[in-house]
Amino acid sequence: MGVMQPKSDALLLRDYAERGLEASFSELVHRYTNLVYSCALRQVESPDAAAEIAQRVFIGLARGAQALSPRLAADASLAGWLCRSARNLSLNFRRDEFRRQTRERQAMEQLISIPEDAPDWERLRRVLDEAMSELTEADYDALVLRFFQNQDFRAIGKAIGVTDDTAQKRVARALEKLRGHLSQRGIHTTAAALSILIAANAVQSAPAGLAAAISAAALLTGTAVTTTTTVAVAASKTAIMTTLQKVLISVTVAALAGGEIYEARQAARLREENAILQQQQADQIRRLKQERDQATSRLADLPTDKSPGKPNADSLELLKLRGEIGVLRQQKSELEQLVSGLRSVAGKNQPEYPTNSIPRAAWGFAGYDTPEAAQQSILWAKSSGNEQLWLSGLGTNMVGWLTNSYVQGKSEEERSQFLVSQTKDWTDLRILREIPIDNDTLLMQLELNWQTEGKTGSHVSVEDMKRIDGQWKCVNEYN
Repeated sequence: MGVMQPKSDALLLRDYAERGLEASFSELVHRYTNLVYSCALRQVESPDAAAEIAQRVFIGLARGAQALSPRLAADASLAGWLCRSARNLSLNFRRDEFRRQTRERQAMEQLISIPEDAPDWERLRRVLDEAMSELTEADYDALVLRFFQNQDFRAIGKAIGVTDDTAQKRVARALEKLRGHLSQRGIHTTAAALSILIAANAVQSAPAGLAAAISAAALLTGTAVTTTTTVAVAASKTAIMTTLQKVLISVTVAALAGGEIYEARQAARLREENAILQQQQADQIRRLKQERDQATSRLADLPTDKSPGKPNADSLELLKLRGEIGVLRQQKSELEQLVSGLRSVAGKNQPEYPTNSIPRAAWGFAGYDTPEAAQQSILWAKSSGNEQLWLSGLGTNMVGWLTNSYVQGKSEEERSQFLVSQTKDWTDLRILREIPIDNDTLLMQLELNWQTEGKTGSHVSVEDMKRIDGQWKCVNEYN
């Protein structure tokens, strides 16, 4: 018996518009609350305002369901429509705020003025939705489905009514157009880097209980609108409903979202404990590394020839260093245990809808300016069979072993084919956690997913990343 596929957005909206099925509308709200909330948050920079805008978007969907549903194909997605609606409402919100606040002009100037040293995402998020608004509706929807919703090309093609290959080409063209619009705004990047940055940051989890509150408000307002017969009565009922809605939402959230509030508090407590433990582990790892480096340096400085005048001092120093080497071995074991513990802790409290997945199709050479870019460059080079480029992203201690003991093949072509064969089943990469040790060192927990012969699996590792001569390299790996 085949697995039942979930209903498309269009069918859910039709169920609500034609049959009044509130459960179908609630499914749409839960399916897209994070997407709409994140779209609004990028533009208004206020969680409260973003939550209010998200609520207005779904109220608008409920009101317009009867007019919109007949225009949608059976497999159509509402993701693009919802993002455009969120952008329009966000623009209205910003315009209204500008009129109400006397000092808004100065704030807007600060918003538009983007410092050159701002992080890439901070610069991008301020102009992303504006640049996307210049795309056609088809290109806009394709990018939302691919990079905001992390849909594969088959699902995208089904949603917009084209083949898989056509969907892939449309996404590539739309991404290139978006990159052109961004370059006109001073943001210059590659299509691969842009896709990764959007996929990793575009969608964030909405506040706990927001979806339940939105469903109650939107359904309540939608019902009021469908039962109104004149414009005058609609205006009076909307005014009354605004007050009544506040009371009903409060009751609904208290009654239906009590469990979510408790879970949110528990999650917040666990996150706080997680952060404290991670900091303690990072401090201990930093201390152990410093002690190891100091002892290694002293051992390297020890004279190899014994001076006849100071045999006792050298012998004592040598014995002392031998003792320290034993301590170092013990500390190495402790370090490995700490890394193991870090992996265990980092696996907790993962977001319900993680957005830091980098699909294989988006991999490319991203340089070594950041740890994330270095990891992508390393994996792309290995999956492409480029041995030299792969090794250039690794520390010297790893290069010797991998070159002599891991890579198989005598000729360059054979060794390249070996690397490709080792990575042919990889599907995507997720960066689960990053723990800074100091300005030039951090631990990065990765999850590499694979699929072969209908089976799927994943491999989790902790990468020891270090900045060497301005470039980030992987100097060790803990499996």
